[in-house]
Amino acid sequence: MALQPMIDVRRLDAALEYRNMSDLLRDFRKYLEHEAGAPVQRIETNAALVLHDLCRFLKLGEQQREKVLGKSARAYVDGVLDERIDLPVIH
Repeated sequence: MALQPMIDVRRLDAALEYRNMSDLLRDFRKYLEHEAGAPVQRIETNAALVLHDLCRFLKLGEQQREKVLGKSARAYVDGVLDERIDLPVIH
């Protein structure tokens, strides 16, 4: 499932809180595996897209997302997302 965001943030519970980082990262891994339909060691993707998905998982705002990704990775992710949206639908 390379080069596309891997999680559906609509399934996330905004009220969910974590006591430690390892629990949060475990749940993020489970979401990645569920969305990809494969164990984490078999998922091939770009690190910028993983960071983007993590920002969405954590419900970070645009400023925080840009801080995490940096300008060039943010531009890359935005370009990938734009490509996905602009693809024609064939019926």
